[in-house]
Amino acid sequence: MRIVGRLLVAVSPLLLTFLFTWLVMEGYLNFGGGEKEIFLAVPPLIWSLLFLLCYLVLWWRGLALGRSVVVSSAIATGLVALAWVVLYGVMWFRFG
Repeated sequence: MRIVGRLLVAVSPLLLTFLFTWLVMEGYLNFGGGEKEIFLAVPPLIWSLLFLLCYLVLWWRGLALGRSVVVSSAIATGLVALAWVVLYGVMWFRFG
């Protein structure tokens, strides 16, 4: 039962991202962007995949549940923010 609970914690951000994507695709969530709204699901999808990967590695290394969640979310947030800064810098240098 303990393994099932930890796996549920690991996969829950990904499941919530899929739920968000489905709500946007079906029109229950409307942000006024038309078909472009689906791109709002890309950053949470990348974040949740990074969280899942980091969480599983930290679990395999033997960290406690709370510490694995905190460290995994910090790593995933840092990597998504770093990717945003890099992409912003590339666009700024390319298009000025």
